[in-house]
Amino acid sequence: MKKLSSIFVSALLFGCLHAQDPHFSQFYMTPLYLNPSLTGAFDGNYRLTALFRGQWGSILRDESVPMFRTYTASADFRTNKGFLKGDAFGFGASFMGDQAGESRFGFYSGGLSIAYHKALNSRATNFLAAGFSSGIYQQMIDFSRLQFGSQWDGNAYNALLPTNEFLVNNRFLYWDINAGLLWYMKIAKRTNVYLGASAFHLNRPGVSFLGDKDVRLNMKFVGHGGVRFPLKGRFDMQPKFITMFQGKSVETILATDFRMLFEERYPEGNHLRFGAMMRMVGGDPNAPWRDQRINAESVILNAGVVFNGLEIGAAYDINVSQLISGSRGRGGFEVAVAYVGAWKRRGPQTIYCPRF
Repeated sequence: MKKLSSIFVSALLFGCLHAQDPHFSQFYMTPLYLNPSLTGAFDGNYRLTALFRGQWGSILRDESVPMFRTYTASADFRTNKGFLKGDAFGFGASFMGDQAGESRFGFYSGGLSIAYHKALNSRATNFLAAGFSSGIYQQMIDFSRLQFGSQWDGNAYNALLPTNEFLVNNRFLYWDINAGLLWYMKIAKRTNVYLGASAFHLNRPGVSFLGDKDVRLNMKFVGHGGVRFPLKGRFDMQPKFITMFQGKSVETILATDFRMLFEERYPEGNHLRFGAMMRMVGGDPNAPWRDQRINAESVILNAGVVFNGLEIGAAYDINVSQLISGSRGRGGFEVAVAYVGAWKRRGPQTIYCPRF
C-alpha cells in the first residue's frame, strides 16, 4: 500500500504544474494573496497576518507520507494621506511556503504590494482601490524521495538502481506579477458591501523542471464579494463568496458568517464570529457533460474572535466529494491570526475600512 501511495503522490505532484494555486478556506485572513488592492484596507496603521493550512494529514499518516502544508504571513501598512483628502496609500510585504507529499514538491515566495484607495465621497465611506503586487518564487522538488519502476529489482525497491529518468533541476526561480481592483462602501452603521476582482501570474512565468519554455503557469482570475447587515440586537450576518479560475480549474466558495458584537455601540470592534461554507469545484470544459457540472468538494466550518485588534480564526474542511470513501470526511484544517494596530503618536484617519 505504501508503494501505491508513493506512486499516486508522485504522479499527482508532477501533474500539479498546470493545476491551481494553493487555496485557503479562510481566504479573508490572507488579504494580500486574495487581492493586491486589499493592501492597506483596514482601520488602522498596520496589519500583521499569518495562516497555516494542513491537508490530508489524517489520511496519509498511516502511509508515512507527509501531509500537504501551506503557510503564509504578511505585513501591510496604510498611510494617513493620499493625493487628495480622504485617500490613502497601502504598502505590504508577504511570504508563502507550500509543500506537498513525499517529494516535498512546492515553493517559497516573497513579494511586495502597493494599493491606492480613492475616496468617492466627502464622508470617506465609499472607496475604489487599485493594487499591484510582484514576487519571486523558488519552485522545488526532492527527486531523491521519489521511487521509479526501474528501481524495482524483482523483490523490492532498491534505491541503488538508476532511475532512467531525465531529471535536470530540482529547484529554480521565477518572477510573478499580479493586479486587482476593489470597491467597498459603508451604507449604514452596521451595513456595508464590497466587491473585488484580481488577476495573478499576468506574465505567465515558466514553471518546467526540465527547462521547457512552453510550460508556463496559467493566469488565475479571482472574483470575491460580500455584504454585512444587522439581524437583531448584537447579531450581524455576512454572506460572502469567492470564485477562482485557473486554466481548467474552477473553484467557488459560498459562505455565511454570523457575528455577535461584544458592544453594540462599536460594530467594528470586538466580536465573536462563526459560520459555514460550501466549496465547489468545476470540471474540464472539454470533458463530457457529466464532468462539467459543479461538484461539491467540502463543507467548511469556521469560527473566530476579535479582541482589541487581535483576531484568531480556525476552520476545518469536511470532505464530501467522491473521495469520501477514502477520506471518511476528513479534509484540511487551518489556523490563522491577525493583528491590526495604530501608531501611538499618530493614529489612522477616521475613514471607513471594511472587515472581511
